[in-house]
Amino acid sequence: MNVQATYYRRRAIVARQSAAAAMDPSVKAAFAEVASHWLGLAEHTEWLQSMQRGSIRGDGGSGGSGEMATVEAIRRFR
Repeated sequence: MNVQATYYRRRAIVARQSAAAAMDPSVKAAFAEVASHWLGLAEHTEWLQSMQRGSIRGDGGSGGSGEMATVEAIRRFR
């Protein structure tokens, strides 16, 4: 597993625990949102790694649909 993705997932767990412990509903919601973003980062990191592995093997060569998918994914996360 990707070390960065593991780090992001652990941060999501901490944020979820903080949400569970929060008394204020707005704080609880904020921590839940942060957890969601950490998980999104983990998934995005793993996806990028899989795209890089595919490119190295020749499955997603430069300038092909893999590159366009990467550009589109980056746009979604902005």
